Amino acid sequence: MHKVTAVGLRSLWYIVMLAIAFIMLYPFIFSLLAGLNTRTEFGHLGALFPVPSEPVWSNLLIIFTPRGIRPVLNTFMRTAWYTIIVCIMSVLMGYVLSRYNFKGKKFFITAILTTQVIPGVLTLIPAFVMMAHIPFVGGNNWMGMGGRGLINNSLAIYLPLGWTFLIWVFLFMQAMKGLPRGFEEAAEIDGCGFWRTIFQVIIPMQLPIIAVIAVNVALGVWNDWLIPFMYISDIQRSTLPAYLGQLVAALQRFGDRDYPRIFALSTVAIIPPFIIFFFLQRYIIQGIASAGIKG
Repeated sequence: MHKVTAVGLRSLWYIVMLAIAFIMLYPFIFSLLAGLNTRTEFGHLGALFPVPSEPVWSNLLIIFTPRGIRPVLNTFMRTAWYTIIVCIMSVLMGYVLSRYNFKGKKFFITAILTTQVIPGVLTLIPAFVMMAHIPFVGGNNWMGMGGRGLINNSLAIYLPLGWTFLIWVFLFMQAMKGLPRGFEEAAEIDGCGFWRTIFQVIIPMQLPIIAVIAVNVALGVWNDWLIPFMYISDIQRSTLPAYLGQLVAALQRFGDRDYPRIFALSTVAIIPPFIIFFFLQRYIIQGIASAGIKG
């Protein structure tokens, strides 16, 4: 009797989880099916699943045209740049803060936590003004006047880092508290200096938390449309999310509401983050758990 009840509860649990999984996957399924429709056919569909009578695979290939591939490459390069630089800064700063005592350490840690309560939207206008008035760039003089600075400059999507990365410094610092100092002492006895200890001892042992940082930063940068949309007006210098935003705005403005094309581009844009998460997901729980251990 108890065995039958346990089997029934397990079956019910599977059904509930499958229903939740379907709800989570439905937007992606709808986007994929809608992207395979023609504009005329999609305009007459009101079904839960807009299955096309004849799939238009060319919609999914628009992103690989000469006009569409440049924003994709820009997004890949921007994502890789931010992921690498944030991981390096998080490892170095987090290690120093966790292992060394120096004057002003508590103040710096307090500043890290304090910056996280400031809404990022409050910094948008000051950041835009600063980017527009950088001296000797974009026609500006030494006072930052007379030109446009880094506005509509390709470098604009690589420079604004702000203090958003500091939360990852704190996370790595917490993860280091769960790592005994004996490993570093053994490395020092073997003749390892600071850099060899970092790259041969700390990084290999802290790969789970570094993977957590890398996944979150990569997903955040890949899906970021606001910064490129603010600073870059040329689509060929922008990123894929900003390109989609400009495309939607243009289609709405001119009344050419080619929604299947938008859905197709959105579907293709989802694939790289999905691959990143799929291959690194096994590190996420382990990394977050290690960050919660305090020695």
